[in-house]
Order: sequence, then C-alpha cells, then structure tokens
Amino acid sequence: MPPRGGAMTMAVSRYADARQFGAHAPEVEERLALLAEASRVLADASLEPPAVMERLCALVVPFLGAACTLRLLSEDGLWLRTMASAAASPEARLLFQTLSPPALRADEGPSREVLRTGEAQWAPDASPEELRQLVPPQQHGLLEDFPFTRWMVLPLRARGKALGTLTVWKAPTPERTVEAAEQLLLQELADRAAMALDVARAYAAEKQARQAAEVAAGRLSRLQRVTAELSQVLSASRVAEVIVEQGVEAVGAARGGLWVEEDGHARLLRCSGYDDADSVQEAFGLLPLEGRGPVTEALREARPVWLESPEALTERYPEVDLKRHHAIRTPSPASACLPLTVEGRALGTLLFAFSAPRVFDADERAFLELLAHHAGQALARARLLEQEERARAELAEVNERLAAIIEASPASIILVDADGTVKMWNPAAERIFGWTAQEAMGQVLPVVPPGKQEEFRRNLARAGRGESLGGAVMQRMRKDGTPLQVALWTAVVQPASGGPEQVLSMAVDVTERQRSESAQRFLAEAGGVLATSLEQEETLERVAHLAVPSYADCCGVFLADEDGQVRCVASAHADAGFRASDGQPSPGLAVVARVVASGEAELRTGLAADAPECVSPSGGEGCWAWLCVPLQVRGQTLGALSFVTSRRDYDAQDLALAQELARRSALAIDNARLYREARHAIRLREEFLSIASHELKTPISALQLQVQSLLAGLKRGPTALTPERLGRALEVVDRQVKRQTQLIHDLLDVSRISAGRLELSPEPLDLSALVREVVERFEPELERTGTRLELTLAPESFGLWDKLRIDQVLTNLVSNAVKYGRGNPVHVVMTVGPESVRVEVRDGGIGISEENLARLFHRFQRAVSERNYGGFGLGLWISRQIVEAMGGLITVKSELGVGSTFSVELPRTRP
Repeated sequence: MPPRGGAMTMAVSRYADARQFGAHAPEVEERLALLAEASRVLADASLEPPAVMERLCALVVPFLGAACTLRLLSEDGLWLRTMASAAASPEARLLFQTLSPPALRADEGPSREVLRTGEAQWAPDASPEELRQLVPPQQHGLLEDFPFTRWMVLPLRARGKALGTLTVWKAPTPERTVEAAEQLLLQELADRAAMALDVARAYAAEKQARQAAEVAAGRLSRLQRVTAELSQVLSASRVAEVIVEQGVEAVGAARGGLWVEEDGHARLLRCSGYDDADSVQEAFGLLPLEGRGPVTEALREARPVWLESPEALTERYPEVDLKRHHAIRTPSPASACLPLTVEGRALGTLLFAFSAPRVFDADERAFLELLAHHAGQALARARLLEQEERARAELAEVNERLAAIIEASPASIILVDADGTVKMWNPAAERIFGWTAQEAMGQVLPVVPPGKQEEFRRNLARAGRGESLGGAVMQRMRKDGTPLQVALWTAVVQPASGGPEQVLSMAVDVTERQRSESAQRFLAEAGGVLATSLEQEETLERVAHLAVPSYADCCGVFLADEDGQVRCVASAHADAGFRASDGQPSPGLAVVARVVASGEAELRTGLAADAPECVSPSGGEGCWAWLCVPLQVRGQTLGALSFVTSRRDYDAQDLALAQELARRSALAIDNARLYREARHAIRLREEFLSIASHELKTPISALQLQVQSLLAGLKRGPTALTPERLGRALEVVDRQVKRQTQLIHDLLDVSRISAGRLELSPEPLDLSALVREVVERFEPELERTGTRLELTLAPESFGLWDKLRIDQVLTNLVSNAVKYGRGNPVHVVMTVGPESVRVEVRDGGIGISEENLARLFHRFQRAVSERNYGGFGLGLWISRQIVEAMGGLITVKSELGVGSTFSVELPRTRP
C-alpha cells in the first residue's frame, strides 16, 4: 500500500534522526554476511532487471521487514510504477498486492522528497483513518486485516541518478527503536540493487538494441520482398492482394484489410485473416467518409490511428467497437490504421490488427508507415496504369465509334484538300450522290455541277480562312446527272500527321424537304384562295387556276350531276393545246369518269406524245405525266381534279399533294354548294311562310264571313235564316274547316317525317273499296266544279297496307286532279299484277313543264303560282314519303297544257 505524505498527518523524519524502527538490529557479522549474500545474489541475477528486483525483495523480506515494494521511475519522471513486491506470508502477500496500486505519482507524498533529496524517509504507526485515505472506498473493509502500519521509503540510485524507490513495511511492535546500522544496511542493499539494476538495464538495452537491429533487418528484408512484389503489380486489386496477404505476415499481424477512397466512401478492396469475410464485407465494406471510425479518420485526416488496447478502441470509437463485436467472432485487441498517401493526398487506408495488446514503438510505427507509403505508391501507380489502359481503351472505342458514326451517318461526310481532291468518302455520300468511294477518292469533288465550279472554289477559300458554312443550301448533282439540293456544313481540319489543312463537309439531301415545304406553302396559299369566296362558280374557277403553272400545265375541274354524268365545269391551261381526243382537258372524260366511279386516284408517267389519254400542245415534246384525283367530302364523290405536265414525271409525293388539294377543294366546293342550298332554302322558307300565312288565313276568313253573316241574320229575326241558306252556310263552314284541318295535318306530317317518326300500321286491305270510298267523298266537290270522274277498278286488289296513309295519298292525288283539271274529266284506273297493285290518276288540266317535273316531289316545291292555286306544296312530297315507306313507287308524266298522270305502285305484301 503506497505512502502518501500529502494525505496523512503522520510524522515523517529523515532516517538519520530515527530512534524507533522495528526489532533488534542484527549483529555486525550477520550484516556483513547479508551484504555478501546480497552481492552474490544480485550479481547472479542473469543481468535481467525483473530478476534483480525480485531478488532484492527476497533479501529484504523477512529479514529486514514484513513486506516491501520496489517501484521504478517512468521515462517521463511522472510516475512510480510497481515492478516487484514481497510479503512474509501468503495471506499478507495477497492482501498487500490487492491494496498496492500499480502506479503512484512521483511528485506527491514521501516519494517526492526521497527522489528529490536522495535520502530515505520513514513513518511511525499510521491510524486506521489515515490508512483509509490511502485506498479506494471499496477496499476499506480490507484494512481491518492489514498488519502493516510502519514503513520506510529508500531511494534507488545509480551513477547519481534516481531510478526508483524501495518501500519496506513492518508490523507494529512494542519497541519503536531502530538502529542506524539497520537503516544503513537497508540503504546499502538499495544502493547495491540500484547498481545491479543499472547494469541489468544497460545489458537489457544492449540486448534490446541487438534485437531491434535483428528486427529491423528482418523488417527490411520483408519490406524489400513486399516492395519487389508491389513493383510488378499492374492493378489496384492486385496491390490490395499483395499488401494485405504479405503485409500481414511482414508485420506479424493476425488480420489485415485495405480500403480505397471512392465517391465519398471508403470501399473495402481486400481483407485477410477473418473467419467470416462476408460478415466483415457486409459490416465494413462501404464506409461513408464523414463517419466516425479509425479507417475513415485515417483516410480523411491522412494520419495514422494507433489503437494499442481494446479500451482505446472502445473509448474513441464506441459505435465501431459495437459493430465490430457483431461482425467478428474474436475482435483483435490492438490495431493500426495507416493512410496510403501520395503527394499529401490519402488514396486509401491499410489496417493491421494484432492478436494481443501492443505498444507501437517508434521503430515499429516508422516501419508500418514506410510499408503504407510503399503501398500508397504502388496503388497510385496501379491507378495510373489502369487509367492509362482505360484511356487507351476509350480512345480505341472512340475511334471505332467515330468510324462507325461516319459509316452509319445519314449525312454525307466528305474530306477534301484545299484543291478539292477527295480524301474521305463515307457510304452516305455514295447513297446520296451515286459515286462509290473508289470512284471518288483522289478525284476533284465530282458532285459539283459545271455551272457551280466557281462557287465551289470560293467556298473552299472561305473555309480555309475559317469562314465555315452552316447549313447553306447548295445545288449539287448525282452521278446520273440528276440535280439535287443539299444543306452543306463545312469546317477546317488539321491532319494529325501534319501537312496542309483540309476541309470537312457534311451534306444532307434536302430536295424532298424543299419539295415538301413548297407543297405546304402551295397548300397554305390554296387554302387562303379557296376561303375567299362561297360562290360555287367562282370557287371552281379558283380551284382550276391554283395549280397552273407552278404545279401543272393544265388543270381541269369535273363535277358529277344527279344522274352520274361527269362534265368539266372549270379549267386552266398554260397552253390551249392540252386537250384529249374528246375535246375535254387532258386526260379526258373517260379517265375522269373512271376515277369518279371508283373513288381512287390514278397516276400515269412517261407518256409518249401519241398517248390516247392526252395530247401534247402544238410544237411540244409530248405530255410526260398526268394525275386525276377524286373530289370527296363527307363520304361522297363530287367529281375529280386532273393535272397534266410536260416538264417532269409525277411521283407519290405529287399524288399526295394533289389528293390534299382535292380534299380542300372538295370541301370548298361543298361549302359553296351548301351555301347555295342554304340560300335557296331560305328563299323557299320565306316563300313557304308567305304561302302558309295566306293559306291558313283564307279558310279562317271564309269562316269569319259565314259566322258574321249567320250572326247578322239572327239579329234581324228568327225567320231571316231559311233552312236553305243555313245549309249553304254550314257547307261552306264544313269545307273551310276540312281545308284548315288538311293544312294542319300536312304540317304535322312534315314534322314527323323530318324527325323520322313516320309510323305505319299495315293491315289487310281491299284497295278497290278504299279507292271507291275516296272518290265518293269527292262527289260534292265534283258536282260543285262540274268535273266528271271515271273510275276503273280491279276485282282482286287485296294487300297489306296502312289504310289511313293510303287514303291520304289517294285523297291528295284526286284533289290535285280536280283542282288542276280545269273541269276536264278525271280518270282513276286500277290494275293488279301478281306482286303489286297500280293506281293511276289522270287529268286533262294545265299540266307541268319539263323543268318543274324534277323537283315536283320535293318539299315546298310547287309547279304553279301560289296566287292562282292554294296549298303549301307539301302534298306530293308527303305522298312520296308514305309510298316509299311502304316499299312502293310514285311517278308522274305530264305535258304542259295537256294534263298529268300520277302513278302509284304498291307491293301487295310489305317487304
């Protein structure tokens, strides 16, 4: 147990003044014998410092004390470390070792004065309270059995230098006196032990130096082997393999690993000596540089991290220590993390882990850092080699890719000298211009037309001055002489082998693109022209003149009428000679009729001058090509457009342009037609409204007159209205009511038919009986107008029809015959066939003109003036809708001033 002068109040004196210290002093002979034995024993300590210290403690105990402790001063002079101890009994030895600390402060307590003055100090008995101050609280219970309370501290000196202290403890005794001779004997033993210890230290230092030299030689040999192996490696992975596998053996480590810096992380490249490498890879394979750990800290700060004990790792990196215990079965207690630095920059970290706690001395640290330095140099060299190999591979790949790009480029790539001689000619140039590489190489650029040679020379001169072309459109020609337009880019190129500058040109065939752009402009202008008018005649003329002369030498517009007949309605010619054999604009009506009937466009090219489909203009070289495309809109073919040219052949692009123009023209023609029909419909509507107001007002006026007349008669008296007069008035009222009712029914039927709601109720019907019934209803009207009606009926006229609707048709036809017959006889004739029944109504009246027959069955159409004859002009249209709904047919034959015959033919059963 250490004495502490600062913490105790016991009296401490120099040994020269001591009067009480232990038992009786030994006799002179015993002292001499003890000194002689001490000299012999210390001289025979094999020159090992531990042996010297153990022998000294054995000489002191039990002859001169009950226990002793030998402490040596640390190299920095701050600590006294316990090196050897002894006690008189095993129990006392165990208790003494438990209470004695491994180290004491050299600048505290009695040891301070002993080391400073070089003189021994002693202390009398210590009280229990004073002893408790010398040990930790958890050891206070052991002081009850502690048998030593008296102690003396002696210096260990050699060659005028303090080496440490020797503390001797004695048990308490009644006698407290001690002789100076005994103290001198202890000091003599301490001095002789110090001398022996100094000699042993010198011997140990010399031995350590020899061992260090041997270790250094071994390390140098191992380092040379490792560096020799590293000098031959060519990749970072191989550097890691050599430095880890051989480095572990070279430094005597149990395990090793190498991490490299990569994208802000430390990546494990190689490890060795671990039982489960996969677990290590999973736990430590990729470490973020900003993380706290020995590997990342050494890499981040470019300085070594030395961990000499498990406690050091736990204290500095607790998270890493916990992670390490999960990944490694038996963690290493000591390790060194060394940065692989090159020119002040850390490329990675080299880890060596040892199987036992380790104190890394200066030589070992220098050796490990030197090994890491060589590893860093090898890693940097391997990286440079890898980068060079990658650069070469990338360069080769770039060259291959560049060659592939040149080969696969859709644009022509041509390299020429300053005089225009071709030095490079890619496949695209062959595809665009037609010359092969063998034909073009070494020749002055053949694609320049004769008239563009001077322009070509100027462009070469401009390119030589650094004035490159950037997509300029130039005229060039193919091998077969066909002209084409190309977009041209040029740039000056300095050959890698030296020599004069060359000109690189890239060209793209823009002939079709320009044609397409021209076609788009043409269509845009056409759209603007077609949108300026809704008059059909003007629109047709504009359509004909759109394509002449920019697109065709001759253009014709053909329309089909209601009968399917095709006729030319407008045409435009650059030369009047473009006429077919039938006198129509080329290619003639036969071709146009075929296109209109099929709805498919036709294209002819390479026609000779004597081709039957078109005739060349007088003095011309012949018509080369023509196009004919249908005018279609809303699923209907209105007609066709024809185009003829003698300047070139038409192709698929021309056909597409003509079809688009035809589509827009058809839309414009249809709009003009709809506009015309709309105006006509408006006129008919106004006319109908005028007639309707008149027709609806007429029976009402007649009714009002009759009613007013009857009211006036009633006012004059009951006898003023005779039965005859009342009967005539009621007959007039009845006729006007029936007329009003018929007009309203006609209007309702128009509404139903227009909405598609005309409903039929077929039933078995004797048509002869129905005709007779209708005729009988007209007897008053016939008598009033003086018209004779002749009826011819068939005996068998049964069928399946809607009685009310057939009645409506017959009533309308008989009514018209009476109205327009001018009092001439009316004939109603019925004939019966095997599948149908035919009813004819003939009159000898005013008749219908030829131009009015075609529109007679249309809605709101009238063949007579509304001033002379009433009606809405709906009866025949309604009759036609009813008859056609039953699968029948209604027709008319008429001659102006002679009369008309209306025929209704009905199937006997509904289809």
